[in-house]
Amino acid sequence: MISSPYLSIYSRHLLQSCCVLSTLLLAASSRPVIAQEKPTPHAAASAAVTADAVQEAFVRVTERIKPSVVTIYAERATLQSDEKSPDAIPGDDTIPLVPNGPDEGRTSLGTGMVLNAQGQILTNYHVVKDAVFIRVLFGSETDRPERPRARLIGFDEESDLAVLQLTPGTPRRAVLRPVEFADSDAVRVGEWAIAMGAPFDQTQTVTVGIISAKSRHLTRNNRASLQDYLQTDASINPGNSGGPLINLEGKVIGINTAILSPSRFNVGIGFAVPSNTIQLYLPLLMSGQSVTRGFLGIQYVAIDEEVAREFKIPGGMQIGALAKDGAEFIGPAKKAGLQEGDIITQVNQRAIISSDEFRALVAQSTPGTVLSFTVLRSGDVKDETLEVKVSLGDWSTQDGEKPASRPLVKILNAADSRLGIRSENADQLTLSQKDTWGLPVGTRGTVITEITVGSPADAADLQCGLRLIRARVANGKWKELPDKKSFLDLNNMLQAGDRVLLQVRDKQDITTYKLLLVEPN
Repeated sequence: MISSPYLSIYSRHLLQSCCVLSTLLLAASSRPVIAQEKPTPHAAASAAVTADAVQEAFVRVTERIKPSVVTIYAERATLQSDEKSPDAIPGDDTIPLVPNGPDEGRTSLGTGMVLNAQGQILTNYHVVKDAVFIRVLFGSETDRPERPRARLIGFDEESDLAVLQLTPGTPRRAVLRPVEFADSDAVRVGEWAIAMGAPFDQTQTVTVGIISAKSRHLTRNNRASLQDYLQTDASINPGNSGGPLINLEGKVIGINTAILSPSRFNVGIGFAVPSNTIQLYLPLLMSGQSVTRGFLGIQYVAIDEEVAREFKIPGGMQIGALAKDGAEFIGPAKKAGLQEGDIITQVNQRAIISSDEFRALVAQSTPGTVLSFTVLRSGDVKDETLEVKVSLGDWSTQDGEKPASRPLVKILNAADSRLGIRSENADQLTLSQKDTWGLPVGTRGTVITEITVGSPADAADLQCGLRLIRARVANGKWKELPDKKSFLDLNNMLQAGDRVLLQVRDKQDITTYKLLLVEPN
């Protein structure tokens, strides 16, 4: 038998519950039986109307948000064999929503939302981090989705936000319909929450739940995040990253970012960055600037009610320690004269009760901002109230952290083609290559042997093993492509913006046409 204090407590409560239940049953048995009244037709009709109204609300919201939600594919450079997924958070059960799969760590699947008619897209930074190319899918649930290229123009790693810019002039068919943001501070626990995204590549998936909690802080790399989160039980899974969490008005209240799970799959605990945080940082990210945060240089804890009553104050943050670098004290708080044990009761004449509020106030202030602290200092003889002005430092430069460098985002083209195609004469292919691609014995001509991910050839869904027959550039004359040299000659004459019509043949000798657009270098 297992002996445990928790089991003992459970058994005691169970016994008490059984006694209470028995009492209730005895009491009920001594009362006369009353026949249950059937619901009136009017009540039944009212219930049906209410159910229909709720259902219609979900349908209406889905139809409203659907055109604004896109699917994002990002390709990273191949990881070294000793590397793990770049999106895992060591030592934490909280993980970004990136899928498992044969290309895990190289291909990242996520979701995004349209910000404006200028082609800017919001997503999570971990979806596009270190990407060498990014594609955004519009109409991903249709047979002919548009897949314009995008580049990263702004990101903030702490809040896990990133803004992408679509290639000018794209998409060609889809209409850009921006999302609308709600006030996340006004969101209440228990309200409906609707998530949309591409879990496990199931695009435009809608799930429903509620707001389970607010102001959650996650542990990352052994420290509490500066960013706070909305918690929801709406089902979100790998691939939902960057997708919207919306209310029944169809407005965005957050961006789905992480889940708490021992298995990497949804167990009903998901987290979204609130919309007010998004709106705070968007102007910087959309213009390509970095988000900077203030640094005070203290460890603190909110005092409890008993301590507050003892000091005759409503509450406050007690400084538990000042920041150190080795044995030396560092930071703006020390420089301004704050001490261990001080209780901060006000910031800029504003009472501070909540630690979340205090954290946000400092973190959302830029370096160099001067904050005025009202401090209660308990001396040997008496307590005194002080006014201390502190010029905040830069949070990103502390604890050995450096400002994040902007990754190079570019398209990798095959060495011998602006179209992203590497070719070889059929008679130069190995037996293994011919077998892999199912090429008949005696195959002649120019065979596609490599297609660069993110290239025009990839956008046109060309495949390795196809044979190039001929090409026409900008409605000019057809050029036969009987060998590799002829294809290289074609490549050398191509200019940015050229429209190339290719005729290719598959292993069953079926020919098709593919249109490729030569992109800028």
